[in-house]
Amino acid sequence: MDEKLSDSKKRVLLTTDAANPQALKAVTGLNQNGIPRTVSPDKANMADFLAIDKNGNALENFFKKFLEQTKNPAHTGFFLMTQDVLGKIIEMQPVNAKTLEPYRIDPQQFLDQRQEQKQGQAQEPGGAASGQKNDFQPIDENKINWSQAATMGINRQLLEDTGQLKAMLYGHKSPALNHLAFTLEGITFDTQARLSLKEMPDGTYNIQPHCYLKSPELDKPFLGAALSDKDKENLLASGNVGRVVELEPVPGQKIPALVSLDKITNRLEAVPVDKLSIPQSLKGVDFTSEQVKDLKEGKVVLVEGMTTKKSQETDNPKKFDAYIQFNAAKGSFDFSYGGLDQNRNLQENKQQQSHENEPNNVRIPQKLLGVELTPKQQEDLRADKTIYVKGMLKDGQDQPFNAYVKINQGEGKLDFYKFNPEKARKQGAGITPASESQAQVAVNSEGKTNEATRKVNEPLKQGQNQPIGAQHKQIHKGKDMKM
Repeated sequence: MDEKLSDSKKRVLLTTDAANPQALKAVTGLNQNGIPRTVSPDKANMADFLAIDKNGNALENFFKKFLEQTKNPAHTGFFLMTQDVLGKIIEMQPVNAKTLEPYRIDPQQFLDQRQEQKQGQAQEPGGAASGQKNDFQPIDENKINWSQAATMGINRQLLEDTGQLKAMLYGHKSPALNHLAFTLEGITFDTQARLSLKEMPDGTYNIQPHCYLKSPELDKPFLGAALSDKDKENLLASGNVGRVVELEPVPGQKIPALVSLDKITNRLEAVPVDKLSIPQSLKGVDFTSEQVKDLKEGKVVLVEGMTTKKSQETDNPKKFDAYIQFNAAKGSFDFSYGGLDQNRNLQENKQQQSHENEPNNVRIPQKLLGVELTPKQQEDLRADKTIYVKGMLKDGQDQPFNAYVKINQGEGKLDFYKFNPEKARKQGAGITPASESQAQVAVNSEGKTNEATRKVNEPLKQGQNQPIGAQHKQIHKGKDMKM
C-alpha cells in the first residue's frame, strides 16, 4: 500500500448536500461566499483534496471561515477520513449513510472542543495561563478497556483515525455517532451512539455509549422531572431549558440542575448546579456577580466587548458582543447574536486594525523630504499624533519649508498642514507649508507672483515675501531702462 495514503496523520474532508445526500464530494477549499469547493473523490483529483493534518489547524481554520460566511449551509454533513478509508467507501457505491456516520464531524462542536482543549492546555503547568496551575491531563488511552469496547463493535483505529479518541481522552463525548453492534442476554442490538469514557473503581476506563434517538422524547419525565410547554419550546429552539430544573432521580432526592438537549443524539442531559464551574472571565471580559448568578440559573446573559483570538488568517483580534448560555450537553457556553447591533464595534475594530497594520498601510520614514525624523517624531506618527517638521525640501527650488505632518488613515498616506490639525480646522490635504514658507512655495513652486516678486528670476528664501539685495536692484534696473 502506498505509504502516503496510509499516513495516520493525513485526512481528507468530504461533504454531501441536501439535494443529493448520497453524492459524496471531496472538499478542496472555500470560495468567497463560504461555499465549499468540491470535486469528485476520485484518484485523479486526489492532488486537489484539502489535506488535513490531525495535529494542524487547517480543519479548524476551514470551519471558522465556513461558519462565519455561511449563515444557512445547504450541506447535510462533513466527513473526515483517511484517503485509504475513502478508497474503500467509494468502492461501495452507492454510498450507505450508515457507513459514513462514524466519520461525521459537526463544525460548531468541533470548534467548541478545540477551544476547550486549548483552554485546558493553556492552564496546564508550563502553559500560557495566568500563572495558575492545573493538574488536568488527558486520559491515558492504555487504561481504556478495549476488550469491553470490542464487545460493542467499537474499532480503536477508527476512533483514532477520525480524531474522536482525542476528544474522548479530554473528557468529551465523541464528536460523531458511531455504529454499535452487540448482543445482550441473547438479544442483538444495532444502533448508533456518541461515546465517552467512564472511570471504573480499579482506575481503568470503560466506553460509555450515548445512544441516538430518532427524535427528542420531551413528553416523558426526565429523571423524575416533568417539563413544561415553555421548557420544551426552549429546548427545541436553543437546546437549553433556560432555568434550574428540580430533578428527582429517586423519590425524595431532589437535585437542582441545568438541562440541555444533545442535538446529535436527541437525548436530554443534565449538570447539577453544585457541580457547575463558571469561569471568572470569558474572552477578555470579567463577569459581574450578577452575570455569574444568572449563568448558574441557566439564563441567557449579554456579554459586551469580548475579544476574538488571533488566528493564522489575521493577527488582528476584534471586539464583539454576544448572548451566552451554559449548555449542559456540551459542558460549555452557547453563543448567539440575534438582535445585536453587529456594527457597534465596527469603528473600534477598524481603528485597532489600522494601528496594528500601520507598517503595511503607511510607511513611517526615518527621513522625510530631506529631514531626519527623531525617534520621538516617528513614534508620535505611529500613535496617530501630529508632528512639526522644519527644513523640508519640496518647493521645486531646493529651498526648505516647514509644515505640520499627520497620518491620513483613510488614504494611507502622510498629509501636510499649514496649521496644527489637532488645534485648528484642517486647511486641505496635500503639502501646505507653514506661514513663514507660504510666499516661498507660492513663488518658487507654483509660479505665483505679486507686484514685488513678478520680475524676480532667483528663488525666494524661507521667510522672504519680497525681493532683497540683487533681486531688488534687478527690478529697479529694469524700470530705469524702460523709462
